[in-house]
Amino acid sequence: MALVALANAKGSPGTTTTALVLAISWPRPVLLVEADLAGASILAGYFRGQLVHDRGLSQLAIAHSHGELETALWDQTLTLVQNSQDKKLLPGIVSPHLAPSVANLWTALANQLVALERGGMDVIVDLGRLGPAGRDDREPLLRLADQVIVTTGSRLPDIAVSRELVRSRTSVIEAAARDLTNLATLTIGPGRPYDTKEIARTLGLGSLGSLAWDPVNAEVLSVGSPTGRKWGSSPLVRSAGPVISAIQERTAARRERFSTSSPARGTSTGNGSTGGIGR
Repeated sequence: MALVALANAKGSPGTTTTALVLAISWPRPVLLVEADLAGASILAGYFRGQLVHDRGLSQLAIAHSHGELETALWDQTLTLVQNSQDKKLLPGIVSPHLAPSVANLWTALANQLVALERGGMDVIVDLGRLGPAGRDDREPLLRLADQVIVTTGSRLPDIAVSRELVRSRTSVIEAAARDLTNLATLTIGPGRPYDTKEIARTLGLGSLGSLAWDPVNAEVLSVGSPTGRKWGSSPLVRSAGPVISAIQERTAARRERFSTSSPARGTSTGNGSTGGIGR
């Protein structure tokens, strides 16, 4: 594993909570990067505003302008889980008006995040809302990601906007190529009313399964609610395990396939995907 990016369409929330539960449950050392151009929410939510927002992407962009990205990266991170040095957070920008200040950071940062694999560190990136192909400064992250996961709810409005996002970033993906593209879908709260398979078929993507609809325990991550004694065995946390396994299996299969059929990592796969997705 190396780099996993999560994104959503406008009006289909849940990506940040998903990124957090995956990072907290991740079986290897992991860095969670908050790359939402709408502004950071983890420090105000999960950390309940108790930490000063004096580290993160904005400071890293300044370091990059001085040629110090690699040495400055870890100085800009925070410990995500108390007493665990294996789980780190790189906070995002404070507000949307700062997005232009980090526009030149993404290519160098994407390459640096991929390089962390050599040191045994995986990366989860919370992209938040994703723009159309060719109109998002974070395209380098999408191109280099092992998996780009479109999170969606199971209600019709969620599915509709997610389908338009997928259409805006890909041409038709043939069924045989769905295991080759790095684009996949993850359903949050299946059966409300549509199930995971129905949604994957509608989006035309492979599925990584689903996270349980568990609003009470999700608030531990979204607004910093106290964890109860059973939070670790809650439906939300339990459902994260199979999703992580699916991500690992899909990534391993893609890498094995490309190691025998593709000359270079990051090149076009010819699978019909466009907009830089298809590492």
